[in-house]
Amino acid sequence: MAQLRTTTNSFFLGISSQSFKFVGDICLLVVAVVWLGTSAWAEFKGEEEGGEGDAVEMAEEAEKEAEKASEDKANAAIFSKTIKPLFKERCYDCHSGDNTKGDLDLSVLEDNDAAGINGLASTIDKGNAAGSELLKRIKDKNDPMPPEGKGEMFSDEEAGELEKWIAAGAPMPEPSIDSEKIVSIVTMLFKGILPIAFILILHYLTGVLFNAGDSLIKSTPSRLSASGLLKAMALVMLLTGFAAGIAGIVYGIIDVTKGFSDNWLKVLAKIGGGVLVYLFCASLARLWLKPAQLNIKIGAGNTAGDEALGIMALFSKTMLKVAPIIYGMALIFCLLFAAMNLVAKDDIPVIADTTAETLVGPKEGILESIANLTKETLGDAVMFFRDSPLPVAAKYLDKGSVLMMAIKIPVYLFAYFLFSYVLVEALRALFSLPGRRTN
Repeated sequence: MAQLRTTTNSFFLGISSQSFKFVGDICLLVVAVVWLGTSAWAEFKGEEEGGEGDAVEMAEEAEKEAEKASEDKANAAIFSKTIKPLFKERCYDCHSGDNTKGDLDLSVLEDNDAAGINGLASTIDKGNAAGSELLKRIKDKNDPMPPEGKGEMFSDEEAGELEKWIAAGAPMPEPSIDSEKIVSIVTMLFKGILPIAFILILHYLTGVLFNAGDSLIKSTPSRLSASGLLKAMALVMLLTGFAAGIAGIVYGIIDVTKGFSDNWLKVLAKIGGGVLVYLFCASLARLWLKPAQLNIKIGAGNTAGDEALGIMALFSKTMLKVAPIIYGMALIFCLLFAAMNLVAKDDIPVIADTTAETLVGPKEGILESIANLTKETLGDAVMFFRDSPLPVAAKYLDKGSVLMMAIKIPVYLFAYFLFSYVLVEALRALFSLPGRRTN
């Protein structure tokens, strides 16, 4: 233990709280990018229909669809190259714009019910050229359209092109810009970028909270007469970390005996999870073995009141100093779960979306919420190592849980620290115990 206390950097003492905060921010951004990437892939890929059946039939059907698309494109070209220019030349003077006659506007396809204007589609019967009113009027020699003096009548060849176009189903040329696709892409990007923007804001807010807490710790020195309590707590935490690491390795080996090819994800997740839990516990122990990080000086001469306030200050400072560690640890696991979801999506049980419930949450106090969260986390840890990490991964895969967890950790712990900090300083003033300000 003494050797660990004199070691500045050691795997056995984990990593610093700010390093955990930095790693957590990176994990949060990676998770957000994964959300964006998977959303984009799902948007472009779409739902695959079928996939089974006779390959020859599927190939023939695809060939027919290609031929149909080619025919539609050729017939649509008739409208754009022949029919529309003729309409512009001979029909638009009377049947387009605000002063259209007969409530017929041939420059638009669909009807405008609000204005009482009929479009081109109302004059044709797709696939039935003989029954189309437009073709009848153009061919009518007794009441020609366009009227005499308003333009040249359609020749037999020109009327034949119109008839061919209607008989083919009156296909329209595809727009050069697919507006629906653009809307779909913009919507997808908005859904993906919005969480990233929120995460960047969250990164800034957590940084402000954690930095403010560090400033308070630096400005409130405290003393303890002996380091025995700190050593005992650090030893318990290190043993807990060792137990978690060993549990991850042991249960991982057990899964290997059941067949590595079938359980490799569980094996790696349990071993990796055990190492991460150990690093978390070791990093927490690091704070107690190096009390200078908490602005606590060990030295004799404390009164009973000083010692009591020193212990209270120890726990309040520890809670704030450990906030970046919990924050980073939780988000590292979230990234692990997101990776598990990509690799073994079919093996992870589907859990109903509880985003709304998670964001709203039950009405409970801070201490009760922390207690419930701790109890739930311990239960998940037992399931993770002893049974399978997949159900635990499924539980924390929805965006609501991840974001709410990232908000709760810094806010709750900072609120707890402020409460305890004010309580300690109030008691110090009440008992007229001067705070020792030593550097």
